[in-house]
Amino acid sequence: MKSKLTTILILSLSLLIAIPLYAQSDIPQRSDIADEYKWNTADIYPTINEWEKDFQFVENTLPKFADFKGRLGNSGAEILKCFKLDEKVSIAIDNLYVYADLNKDSDTRVSEAQGYADRIAALYTKYTEAIAYIEPELQKIPEKKLDKFISKTDGLEIYKHYFDNMIRQREHTLSENEEQLLAMAGELYRAPSKIFEALTEADLVFPMVINEEGDSVRLTRGRYYLMLLSEDPEVRRRAFLARTEAFDKIKNTNAATLGSSLKKDLFITRARKYNSTLERSLSYDNIPVDVYHNLLETVYKYSGSLNRYMEMRKKVLDLDEIHLYDTAVPIIEDVDTKVTYEEAKIILPEAFKPLGDEYVKTIKKALNSRWIDVYETEGKATGAYSWGTYTSHPYMLMNYNGTMDHMFTLAHELGHAMHSHYSDKNQPYATAQYPLFLAEVASTFNENLLLDYLMKNTEDEKEKLVLLDQWINNFLGTVFTQVIFGEFEKTAHQMVQDGEPITVESLNKIVHDIDEKWYGVSTVIDDGYALNWGRISHYYRTFYVYKYATSFCASTALAKNVLEGKEGAIEKYMEFLMAGGSDYPIETLKKAGVDLSSPEPIEQAMQLFDSLVTQMEELLLN
Repeated sequence: MKSKLTTILILSLSLLIAIPLYAQSDIPQRSDIADEYKWNTADIYPTINEWEKDFQFVENTLPKFADFKGRLGNSGAEILKCFKLDEKVSIAIDNLYVYADLNKDSDTRVSEAQGYADRIAALYTKYTEAIAYIEPELQKIPEKKLDKFISKTDGLEIYKHYFDNMIRQREHTLSENEEQLLAMAGELYRAPSKIFEALTEADLVFPMVINEEGDSVRLTRGRYYLMLLSEDPEVRRRAFLARTEAFDKIKNTNAATLGSSLKKDLFITRARKYNSTLERSLSYDNIPVDVYHNLLETVYKYSGSLNRYMEMRKKVLDLDEIHLYDTAVPIIEDVDTKVTYEEAKIILPEAFKPLGDEYVKTIKKALNSRWIDVYETEGKATGAYSWGTYTSHPYMLMNYNGTMDHMFTLAHELGHAMHSHYSDKNQPYATAQYPLFLAEVASTFNENLLLDYLMKNTEDEKEKLVLLDQWINNFLGTVFTQVIFGEFEKTAHQMVQDGEPITVESLNKIVHDIDEKWYGVSTVIDDGYALNWGRISHYYRTFYVYKYATSFCASTALAKNVLEGKEGAIEKYMEFLMAGGSDYPIETLKKAGVDLSSPEPIEQAMQLFDSLVTQMEELLLN
């Protein structure tokens, strides 16, 4: 057993987060934002003194794990006592970690907040060292004896799935000393990710760029996104070149950082006797490697539909050639796509009504009880995510910019939050954390409900076209882009495994070749896009991005069942939300009505994408 900390942070795929109507002025300070739009970390710890008390509790309790060393094979009672101790410590660690990181992310410039985050990270490493003997010792217990312990010990049955999973991975569990050595290296494992974060968030300086009004402004991630929405191709081009310039200046350090992360992954892979990093990463969720390959191959079969959409964009926007930085600008003119946060708070509960009164009530609570940090402020972490602990409500980071796109991002993060809320409410701690393979199902399910609601509540043909384009862009961002990223990951990890050097040039070539393969028929692939490997934080969460695509395809099928009123569909979906990690993710989805061990759900989703492109072609080009 161990803290669910390692899988609790659910990152949004939104990589370009804009700011709330401050596009051409200074980014506000945190003090400029009303408290109602800032998350309330006091719901975890009212004061830092309470945090320190829990920190001291964990420090003082860690030595007690040694009391169980060499005794776990004696009885089920000994195992249960050890697990109960671990649960108390793990819950405290989760709270300590989340509280510290939420405060750090509120303003990454505050060294004191960074200090608390560093302290708990170091303590977490000590915790993993303290429990390193547990799984190797449990692995030595014969399976029949372990089954007897479970059946004869009240309270141990809730760990049945954990034991099954442990036995399944028996050949990859090392000796006690080896496990302890790997645990001691925990902070080293996290180093590449921390360096990447510091490099790209704290140290990266974007250049000045000319905006639509002709003013020279400092580029930010938020302003970059808004400039990509500009109808002026030159504004979009200047923004792209400015971002490229910034990442070009850090490319060598960035490449060394990513290379270190890839080599770290290979080291763990070989230490645990897996054939590849891909196999190791998928093994944790008991996902066959074929699922990954099927996804890449099935989606690529529809690259022709992708290129048809890009060609259509080029014609509608009246461009001589289309670039990747031309994909965000609205394809339909004269339609207001601004949605304030207050408007989103009204729309979203209405959109989620198909899931029942309790679900909607919880959504309203999340929107109105400071579960969400809403707006971008100076020094705040970029992007969007959902996080929380077993004993706290979920927390969501946003950088809301007042657009429909960000209302969809908010719906996405609320999906994560509801998944965590229902899992924690209905599962014991041992099985509350849902596997990462399932992490993006509830989030993209919510996006499907929102899209359906908006489509049904407008008679305006242009608005429907905007929503149709939004639907297509959901596919582009959540399926195609993530599969393209997934192909990069597979190639980069294979290069490291084959002993090939990881350099700026080799990384650039991988990205360029993949982009040409997918988009080259219709789209100009600018040289600057080769540096994309240097801005994707998800690459530091090994083989994570593909789960966006599988989850989106699964949620598309589940949402279709609910919206079409299929018998039992709502009940099955709510049971899915409540299931947490009580079963293997493929099996959990099967119970909900989707079998991702087959390419069929991927094929069906891509057929839908092709039909959406056809609908837009008929409406816009005929």
